[in-house]
Amino acid sequence: MPTTTTVSPWDLWILRGLDPGAGEADVRALIDARHRHGAQESALFDRLLAGDVAPLIPGRRLLEARPELSSGLVLSMHLGPFQLVLEPFVAAGLRLHVLLNADAAGRLRPVAERLSRALRHRGSVVWHEAEDPSCGRRLLRALRDDEPILAFADGNQGRDGLAGTRRHGVAYQLPGREIRVRTGLARFACRTGCAVHPVSLRWSDAGRTVAWRWQPTQRWTRRDDPVAVTRALFDWVFGEVTAAPEQWSFWPMLGEVAGCFVPLDHGDRVPRGLQDDYHRAFTIALDRAADTVLVELANGLEIWPGDLLVDTSRDRFYAAEGLEPTDLLLFGPEAPTLAVLVAARGRDWVASHVLRLCLLGLARLRGRVAVDAL
Repeated sequence: MPTTTTVSPWDLWILRGLDPGAGEADVRALIDARHRHGAQESALFDRLLAGDVAPLIPGRRLLEARPELSSGLVLSMHLGPFQLVLEPFVAAGLRLHVLLNADAAGRLRPVAERLSRALRHRGSVVWHEAEDPSCGRRLLRALRDDEPILAFADGNQGRDGLAGTRRHGVAYQLPGREIRVRTGLARFACRTGCAVHPVSLRWSDAGRTVAWRWQPTQRWTRRDDPVAVTRALFDWVFGEVTAAPEQWSFWPMLGEVAGCFVPLDHGDRVPRGLQDDYHRAFTIALDRAADTVLVELANGLEIWPGDLLVDTSRDRFYAAEGLEPTDLLLFGPEAPTLAVLVAARGRDWVASHVLRLCLLGLARLRGRVAVDAL
């Protein structure tokens, strides 16, 4: 989320996907916590680069206690100081394969390589970018060589990014809305039958130490449904996120893959073939019955920065086309007549904006003329 003290409606909308009852105070609390964790992260990396490996001991002990993590697929997420999830593997001298998209690799790789040089790790990291057509083949070779693969389950992107997730992902229901999620990691696990190790990191002790959390190793086969496996993996991801939402670094993803942005149907909009008929009916009402025809606005309409008209009750987004927040005040709490709106804004404004709201299914006319279908 943006690091600002002003709560944008977009930030609040994203948070309500996971917590439908959240308010502006909750957004501010998350932003403040992200600032604190950013400072803690900087201080932690300064310690590590200076040679203090104490914060790394829990991760190294986990790998020693669970040697099965040294092969198969390690799944993590962008929670807490997630950059450290690579460290135990390369410290142990392993050859770790990391799967990311190009953008994420560009951010994580310099940090990981600098830390590895400072700590003189014996192992190495092989970076695999999802956009590379040979990526799958090289990961299969890593499995055959018994080398560990690390991927971030909440990355939720492939070769075509989050736009591709919106188009091709499967539905996943959060408490506040439906999103789309990728099945690629689940399909890889089912087809290869590899061991899957869910591991996450979290700040603890008021940010002074790092806790490693893990789930039992799982295996799936070709007989398993990748969609069901995907949903099980995201159950784990969002269970961890819900337990420490202030430590998650990937909040924008929830907005990018929201189900409301998936092209489906016209919803309550007037079908294109009938729009001319509706336009004529609206003009008749405006010309002949403006004093008796009322305009009812849908609940939950808001104007957001960036010229966005938002139906918050149904998670639908449209260009505001110049509508202002004060314009919406004209419609309530009592439904105004067309004549009242003409007096306030002029006939051209009503003929443009009110008609468009009706065509989008965001307003309807009612009165003594037969226009209730609008």
